[in-house]
Amino acid sequence: MSDTMATPLHEREPDSAPGPFYAVKDMCITCSLPIETAPETIRYHERPCTSCPTTQIDHCFVQRQPETPEEIDRMIEVVAGSCVEAYRYCGTDPEILRRLVEAGCREQCDALVQRLRDDVG
Repeated sequence: MSDTMATPLHEREPDSAPGPFYAVKDMCITCSLPIETAPETIRYHERPCTSCPTTQIDHCFVQRQPETPEEIDRMIEVVAGSCVEAYRYCGTDPEILRRLVEAGCREQCDALVQRLRDDVG
């Protein structure tokens, strides 16, 4: 995916892959939608439980950016399906922006939000 980027409007989850799709730090509520929708690109942070021998999951993060048209489709689905708007897009690819806007995700597109702020300000 060749994409220039706007400045992200939010801090990314730690360990996130560089690129235009990202999860906002501490915003994911581990609903499983992102992991089930795009398992090749999204993972949970895992940490050892301090009181038991298991591993606990924390927030999701974008482990790697989508590379194929199908992976981009799934990431757009994740952005659109995030109940707390934890997933965002800071890229400027006109086709991806168009698709996200059509999916009702204009506010999760950092380049469009920044453009609106610049126009109003």
